Amino acid sequence: MNFIIFKIGFSNNYNGIENESLNIYDKFYQEKKSNNPEIYNFQDYNNFCYGYASLKSGVVNLSNINFTDDKSKLLTNALVVWVYEDNNKYYIVGWYKNAHVYNFLQRKLSYPSVGRDLYFNVKAQSKDCYLLPKKNRTFCIDVNFKDDNNFYIGDEKDFIYNDIINFIDSYNKEFINIIISKKIDVTLEGAPENPYLLYKRGSIYLYNESNFLEALKYFNTCLLFKDIISKNELTDIYYSKAMCLQFLNSFDNALLYFEKVLDNIDYDLNIIKNIIYLSIYIKDYNKAIKYCDIILKNENKTLENSLLLDEISCLKAECYLYLKQYNFAKELLSSIKCNTTSKEISNHCENVLNKIKA
Repeated sequence: MNFIIFKIGFSNNYNGIENESLNIYDKFYQEKKSNNPEIYNFQDYNNFCYGYASLKSGVVNLSNINFTDDKSKLLTNALVVWVYEDNNKYYIVGWYKNAHVYNFLQRKLSYPSVGRDLYFNVKAQSKDCYLLPKKNRTFCIDVNFKDDNNFYIGDEKDFIYNDIINFIDSYNKEFINIIISKKIDVTLEGAPENPYLLYKRGSIYLYNESNFLEALKYFNTCLLFKDIISKNELTDIYYSKAMCLQFLNSFDNALLYFEKVLDNIDYDLNIIKNIIYLSIYIKDYNKAIKYCDIILKNENKTLENSLLLDEISCLKAECYLYLKQYNFAKELLSSIKCNTTSKEISNHCENVLNKIKA
């Protein structure tokens, strides 16, 4: 097994900005402005962790790795060890197993209301990522970072490999990174059999305290009583659970619960727009097209909403492009270009059409 050690700055949780005084909206704004992706290295982001290290020239030089196929731009199934420096010593803060390490910085842009922009050198499933609590970051490794690089590459023959593996295999204490998939359906123990009180308390955790994991427990417990509550109340619980999951960056699961909401109310423009963004972000382009069509069918084009419908049509065309259905995309983009009242949208369609032709 190849392993890579990355040197990063110190953080308690590596799960975003650590400022408890900020509400969710201020925190979101501050995180949008942040230019330090390291603070998210152990955030569960839709079942994955995306690790970032500041590297010389932005490159992880994998030239000394013997690849077995043509995927030379990345290293697969690697052990990634994250360390921080203190008094010229390097202490392990956590590790990824079965990770992909990219030769160049990767970037994935978010959609409105869906997550954050991703910048990363490393990707691993969140279930394979392990973050030590501050009190247990005491294991020091003797590593020499050469040429001012913040990474070190080795394999099983490396002199520090056994030290690292022995520490990882013998560590039997707690980890503090949260794996959302294990929390999605957790309920409260000994909770009152009162779904109305549970929902009210969950709403306080969600909207007032931005404690989404705690709110999730209350809404999950409410669902134990779904046979005795009204359809409207059940819809509100599904919506609240979907919001918790979206704030927790569990987009696949948030999408499922937003669709449960629509099953009960048939149509809501804002929810459907959000479903479209979620679907595109998780690369379910056919589902995104389906919901674009629902909006385009239900909304009569007026002066007030014409730009909105043009934007929805552009999203539909974008999905066609992702699916490599270029003829459908060209036909739709040409129609938007000819009929939109927005010069910006018209120029966008023309630019995309030119790229397709090229």
